[in-house]
Amino acid sequence: MVKAKKEFEEAETRRFIELQKRKKIEEEQEKKRMLEILARDKEERFGKKFNNEGSEIKTNPPIDDVHYYTEAIIKLYPVFRCGTQAKDCLNIIRVAINNILKNPDEEKFRKIKMTNPTVEEKLKKIPLGMKIVKVLGFEEDGEFEVLKKEKTDIDLLKKASSYLEAEINKYNQ
Repeated sequence: MVKAKKEFEEAETRRFIELQKRKKIEEEQEKKRMLEILARDKEERFGKKFNNEGSEIKTNPPIDDVHYYTEAIIKLYPVFRCGTQAKDCLNIIRVAINNILKNPDEEKFRKIKMTNPTVEEKLKKIPLGMKIVKVLGFEEDGEFEVLKKEKTDIDLLKKASSYLEAEINKYNQ
């Protein structure tokens, strides 16, 4: 009897494990199906392509992303609620770009020190500001965001600088 009872319990354990595995596989398939539905829904609503994880597939030129993120910052951080937080963020990015444009061969101007208190307070706290930095070609390198010479798009930097200048001037009016 003891032997039969032990075999029965082992069989029950195996069935339970198999059932759990099947449930997990079914849940993963259902999740994939739902992500595909969400991606199609986002594509229909926003007119952009999304992958199965729900992140956007980049098809826009980088300057369009700079415009989009800048406008989003301005809308999400209005003066009446956040003071000059949006203006300060955009200004730090503009200054970094202008330094690179004025001194394209100097390495020190191709770095933004993210541990700098001013940068932490005004740029790093705004995720969309960091997205602009990434779109411009900066890459994380320890405590710095670095724009490598070979990845520098001077035309993009000039367009972004003039656009940011115009948006910052709107704040000053």
